[in-house]
Parts: sequence; C-alpha cells; structure tokens
Amino acid sequence: MELRIGILCNGTTFRAWEAEAIRKLLAVPGVRIVVLVKNRSAQDLPQAGVLQRALRYPWRMFLYLQYRKRWFKPKAMVLEDLGTLLGTVPVVEVDVQRKGFSERFIQHDLSVIAGHHPDVLLRFGFNIIRGEILQLPRYGVWSFHHGDETKYRGGPPVFWEIMHGDGVTGAILQRLTDKLDGGRILHKGWFRTVDHSLVETVDTVLTTSAHWPAQVAKRLLNGDASAADGVDSRTDAPVFKYPGNLTFIRFLVQMARNKWRFHRGRTEMQEQWNIAVLNQPIATLLEEKPSLNARWLPEPAKGQFRADPFGYMRNGELNVLYEKYDYRTRQGFVARIRPKGDNVLKRSRTMLDEGRHLSYPFIVEHEGTVFCVPESIADGRVMLYKVNEANDALEPVTKLLDEPLVDPTLFRHDGRWWLFGTKAPLTNVELHAFWSDSLTGPFVAHVLNPLKHDIRTARPGGTPFRRGKELWRPAQDSSRTYGGRIAFNRIDRLSPTDFAETTVKYLEPLRGTSFNKGLHTVSAAGNITLLDGKRYVQAVQAQRGRPLPEEDEADDE
Repeated sequence: MELRIGILCNGTTFRAWEAEAIRKLLAVPGVRIVVLVKNRSAQDLPQAGVLQRALRYPWRMFLYLQYRKRWFKPKAMVLEDLGTLLGTVPVVEVDVQRKGFSERFIQHDLSVIAGHHPDVLLRFGFNIIRGEILQLPRYGVWSFHHGDETKYRGGPPVFWEIMHGDGVTGAILQRLTDKLDGGRILHKGWFRTVDHSLVETVDTVLTTSAHWPAQVAKRLLNGDASAADGVDSRTDAPVFKYPGNLTFIRFLVQMARNKWRFHRGRTEMQEQWNIAVLNQPIATLLEEKPSLNARWLPEPAKGQFRADPFGYMRNGELNVLYEKYDYRTRQGFVARIRPKGDNVLKRSRTMLDEGRHLSYPFIVEHEGTVFCVPESIADGRVMLYKVNEANDALEPVTKLLDEPLVDPTLFRHDGRWWLFGTKAPLTNVELHAFWSDSLTGPFVAHVLNPLKHDIRTARPGGTPFRRGKELWRPAQDSSRTYGGRIAFNRIDRLSPTDFAETTVKYLEPLRGTSFNKGLHTVSAAGNITLLDGKRYVQAVQAQRGRPLPEEDEADDE
C-alpha cells in the first residue's frame, strides 16, 4: 500500500518544525510526496509605497509584532530549505480567490492538483482554506492548530494560555472543514505550559507535534482507514487574535512575575516524598468515593525522601522496594523496608546501588519469582533484576532494552509481555511501548510509538491492574506540578499495531495529611495498595560525600 502526500506551501523553504514533519513522513515506509502546491498569490503581491504601508500597518499590535520580529526566536521556527530533499517533486503553482481571510482554489487548479492523485494534502502554507479543495484528497486536507481548540481558536500559539494562567497547552492535527479550528481531530496532545517562557513552550509544542502526520500515516498504512476520519470537534470557543499593545505590556509583566516565582521556588524549597499503605485492593480506587484511610510511614530524614513504592509478600510479610533519594549526594538507589503495624520504621536495606541514580523499582511476579525493573537512565538501557533468595539484594537477570525508559512498567496482557515508559526529553508527555512473547525479551517497539502525547495521562504511575476483564493503567498527571496526581486509564485496545485508552478518573493527593502536594505512584501488593505523597520543605544545600544521619543502611530485622 502507498500513501500519496501533497504539500500546500509557499515554496521549498519551511520552518524547522514543518521540515521535520516532512522528514518524519518520508521515513514511514509506503509514504511518497507526489506534489507541492505552491501559492503563487503569496509571491506576487504588489509592493505598496511607504505611505500605503504606514497606513495599513496594524499599529495597535505594534509591540507584539516587533517582539516577534526582533526577540522571539524559537528554534522550531528557524527557516530551512528543503530544495534538495524535494527537488524532484512536481510543483503546481496556483492562484486563490480571497474573501477576507478565506481562500478558495479555482476550478482549473483543482483539476491539475487532482491529476497527481494525492491521498492527503498537508497544509504548510495559504491562509484559511475553504471550498472544494477540502474534499479533493480521499483522506482530506490536514492542518495543525497549536492550541486546545475547545478553549483557544485563532492565535498566536501559547500566548493566551500564559496570559490566562492555563497550565496546559493543547495542540491538534485536524482534517479541515469549513469551520475555523474546528475540523475533525486526527491527533491531539497536551503539554505543560512553561509560564515563564513563551519560547520554550512554543518550541516543545511545535517540535513534538511535527511527528503527528507520520503517526496518522502509520495507522492508515497498517489498515486502519478510520485513522483519517478523525473525531468531530464541536467547539464554540472564542477566536483569539494577536494582542494589542496594552495587553502585550501586561503579558510581559506577568512573564516577569512568573519567572521570579519559578527561580525563587527552585532555590528556597524542595520536594520531599513519603510512602503510605492502604489496606485495600488497588481496584477499589476506581470507586466514586474510595476509602483513603492510609497509614503513612514516619517522616524521612531531612534532605531525603522515599518515593515510587512497589511491594511483594515474603513469608507472609509485606516488603516494599522504593527510591531512596539524598539531596546532598543527588542520587537515588533502591532500598527495601518492611512497614510494621505499629507504624515504627526500622532501618532500611539497600537492595541495589550502582553509584548512579536509580528510581521506580517496578515489581512483577512471575512463576514464583519476584522480578524488578528499576529506572536507570544513566545506564542507557532497561535491565531486569530478581530478588535473591536471601531477600537482601537484586540480582541482574537480563537486558530488556538497549535504550533507557523513564518509569519502565512491565506487565502481561493477551499472551504478550508489554513494557511501557517515557523518554527524554519529554519524560512527562510521550508514552512509548514495547512488546515481547517472553518476559526476558527481545522486546520490539510498537509501530505507533509514541502512543500518545499528554502531560496529564502519559507517564506511567504504578501497577497496571484488572477490574473484571478491564485492564487499567495508572499514569502521572504533571500538568499542574510534577507528580501532581494519578490518572486511571482504561486500556481499550492493545496489540502490536493498535492502541487506545480512555482516562476515566483522577486520584488527587490525600487531603488532611502532611504529604498532600502531589501523588505519582500507586501500586499493588496483593490486596494491599501502596502510594506516595509530596510536600515542600526548606531546601538543604547539597554537600557531596556527607551522609545524612537517619536511616543508615542495615537490615530492618
């Protein structure tokens, strides 16, 4: 099968994120670019005189336009010439009929474009396109809108999200209809709004969304014809425009305040995590009002935290592996504790310390053996360990992947082993999956990687579990703060060529406790549920080589 792509453009010069989208498309086997549709009208506009230009200049937006011209320099918008890459692609130059901001193609040009038989037209030029061109390719005209169309239509990207204090920035790849920024959604993602940096947020959103046409193309080439149907957007959100001068001044003041708050928070406060035990199965958390009578472990030592708890039973006793982090050494390692009923915590046992940062010691039990897959980004790989017979160390078993994953999560479904995780730099946004017929691999990348882009529901946050026949996946929501809460996603379809999940509910940090500022791991140990919680404490100055006095490394027996 072949997917024939046409590109609506102003020539062979593209912004960097558009060029990346084209390269990603060409990297998909079966994709071919068959025509460049060039807007002749954009090149042949008559040059106005000085007086005419002055009279036409939008002075009410002067400050923002000067900012865009002189200081707004995202890497994603740097111009790039693809003349060499696209040099052999036929070019069709067209004129358009303008009415306001709308543009329609004339019949002769439509016939010429149709003669190249494009399955898709990807819009990287022109203005608001309407009319017959939208129905010419069998899979439609695809276009980006960098904003959540349910809140922000129009533009500019990210500006209004920061202005309104919106912690999440959305983006869509849509199949265009006659409704402005209200087409059929082919792919949608959500990103954290960096409220003190318009450039950083714009770069992230543009660069990441550039992969989406290739994602939809993969689905089409794998036989999923519905991938081009999209989901109808019934948005009635207001249409935003470039900001006026007073609004832009307010924006700059707000950005300065946000930046001051961000840097002050980093220097004065730090996160401290702790672990709690719930004596109930993890599936009960799906109830509308679940019981949350958690028993918290004693507070960690100053400058330390405990996070990412995963448990297993040994001789009828609960064992918890967790990340033990020391701010002074700036490293974490895998430790084990045995929470006692009297809420007295004895010394912990180091289970794995490789001299580099370790976290998220995910537990999976198989054929009577307790296995562990910790996160170890510095290793550049994912390793499988097992708990040894003496229950005092993790022993290496095999390498699962030759690349690192953040929060690697291993589980079995429909006769296959699945390994989920995220990757740098978008560790909270992009979900990747790998599968194997065996626990020990080899693991194969899912053809649709990354499976989703969503800072609210992508990054794994604990043990996948079942409620009846349903498979559920806890994930982290870091849209408001890192590890802000847990999203429970019901996995609707999962195979080597397909994936879909639905976010059903969120679990907030436990109110009425000291650790109520975040929650990013929920795991199951039989009928017991483990979770963690975050609070903010005064920062401890890092002093390498000086151990903290509490929780010396020894067995807790």
